[in-house]
Amino acid sequence: MRCSRKLISGILLSAILSFSAFPQTILANTLDTHANVSLRAVDPSDPNKIRDPYDPDLNYPGDSNDPGNNGTGSVGQLTLDYVSNLRFGTHSIKQGGISVPATNTHAMVQITDLRGNGNGWTLQLKPEALVGEQTSSQITDGYLYLGSEAIRKPSDSVSDPPITQSKRLMLGEFDNVLKAPKNTGLSTWILGLNQNTDSPTTLVLNNIDAVQPDHYVGSLDWSLTNAPS
Repeated sequence: MRCSRKLISGILLSAILSFSAFPQTILANTLDTHANVSLRAVDPSDPNKIRDPYDPDLNYPGDSNDPGNNGTGSVGQLTLDYVSNLRFGTHSIKQGGISVPATNTHAMVQITDLRGNGNGWTLQLKPEALVGEQTSSQITDGYLYLGSEAIRKPSDSVSDPPITQSKRLMLGEFDNVLKAPKNTGLSTWILGLNQNTDSPTTLVLNNIDAVQPDHYVGSLDWSLTNAPS
């Protein structure tokens, strides 16, 4: 076996020396080949598919705490496809206020940008004051804390992600939640909320000592603008 190795090494060495001993002719020809791809226009006449905030390659499984929410039905090149209704359960009135986490299991926002120009966009949110359904009593002192957010996209998207902005949103005030600078946030993006029990989406209400017991509802006003701000 040892002799075989020496013989092979000798043959390889001889081949190298023999090859280097003769001048070579180098061809200066150039050759062009082609890359081909077919592109089709995206049909903006149908709403975009709603995706799972934990795995955007899957369809949205629904949220038992947000039944009947099938998305916004928006169509076009830049759309707010889905926003969750946030539920915070039933709690006792406490002196000084309360801080309560959302009960949603699949709370999220879905945005799709099919414009192709890379101009970017901004998502804003204003949580309105809460109003009692029976007493019309209002709660104006407080804020919505979004908590730990998860930004995800389908696996076929190659765009860079948008950037998270404010997490603490005062009642009655608009603030930026997501911003897609130029050439980011293309295709579909999911902002998953209330996915981390260590930092959940939380409603904080202050100075509610004199608030009457009731079922309180406050609008979440979402705004998607066609440029970063």
